[in-house]
Amino acid sequence: MELYAGNERAHRHVQLPGLEGDVIALPSEGREGGDLYALFSCGGERFARIVLADAVGHGFSASEIAAYIHRLLHEFRDIRDTGALLAALNDTFLASQKPGAPLRLTTVATANYNCDTGEFNYAYAAHPRMLLWRARFREWFPLGDDIEGGLPLGVTAGEMYSQHSVWLEPGDMVMAFSDAATEAKAPDGTQLTVKRFQRLAGSVASRLPHPISVHDLSEQLIEGISRHHNSDQFEDDLTLLTVLRLS
Repeated sequence: MELYAGNERAHRHVQLPGLEGDVIALPSEGREGGDLYALFSCGGERFARIVLADAVGHGFSASEIAAYIHRLLHEFRDIRDTGALLAALNDTFLASQKPGAPLRLTTVATANYNCDTGEFNYAYAAHPRMLLWRARFREWFPLGDDIEGGLPLGVTAGEMYSQHSVWLEPGDMVMAFSDAATEAKAPDGTQLTVKRFQRLAGSVASRLPHPISVHDLSEQLIEGISRHHNSDQFEDDLTLLTVLRLS
């Protein structure tokens, strides 16, 4: 069952099986963009699925790609393994490409959460690594920083994507984001970068009262990115998708 999905400007709070979710999305051109964010409840509300896809480009053409990926997610809704889901998306996505047309590339981060066991299974198609907040350490860690991320959707048929797992403890969070979050530039051209973004996320999370509000975390992190960029208007679509394991 789809709880919430789209590619429009939004800030939405969502309850998932065993998780509290928050999405904040800022398309760079118009109301819709090329970032698709989707949250699903599956398996009789025992499992949650999250997806963040980032189509190359922005504006109308990228928005069309995001809408197509959304339709494919429903077509392949019964595929539980996250790596197999990406492989199915990739092959179908590639088959839809028109001969001689520019490649419609898309990066994806996707994950399934089992609320009975706390297991969080995830896979990447060339997407920025999600961040994992360990509540007991009060620190963010890149999730799967040492694994192969696969190619974006739409490059080559038969690409294989691997699923990996981590166990979430109560109070842990996972944040997926589009690359606009780390590529935002200061007026002097300095990029925020993955490491600076991680430090910014740590600074924001450490200032928030316990238990952390994912809504407040998203808002304050966007404010921090905007301060670095010296503007709240970004050159690319920017999306943060955060989930918090409930006790």
